[in-house]
Amino acid sequence: MDDLSGIEALGDELTADSVSLRGTIVDAVEADEVHIHQGGVNRVFAGAVEMQTGGAATIDAETVSLNESVGFVVRADVLDANECGAGIVVAEDMRLSGSRAGIAIAGKAHLRDSSTVVLLAREVNGQVETALDTRGAVVAGLVAGIAAGLVLLAGRMITRRRS
Repeated sequence: MDDLSGIEALGDELTADSVSLRGTIVDAVEADEVHIHQGGVNRVFAGAVEMQTGGAATIDAETVSLNESVGFVVRADVLDANECGAGIVVAEDMRLSGSRAGIAIAGKAHLRDSSTVVLLAREVNGQVETALDTRGAVVAGLVAGIAAGLVLLAGRMITRRRS
């Protein structure tokens, strides 16, 4: 396992079977296993990612386990997040506990004390606070489409009168 403890920052990409980052910030990591503790990564491509008190801009992995961490875009087959924040989450099996997500898309969503702005899932287990659920997202899309259509129609009518 490549242990990068104590290195302040790396601008290069890391490729290895297993990478462990402790207090390190790197641009990109590609590995079978990635362990991050109090570190940050711009892009992670891995089979399994385990992050403790860290942050990543994008994570693309089969299995992701986050604890008190932040991910801007997370894509995984299986996601387990505890006390985390995420912008966009896409997972087949998603487990959020005490976490917040902007947009969450999942086949199965298991949520406990978590909230999302938009949640789109085939199956939802647990209590979740959403600004928009699947039905609300459809209604919001219809309203936005009608509003955009009316604005375009009004714009055409105004330009025809000027001609």
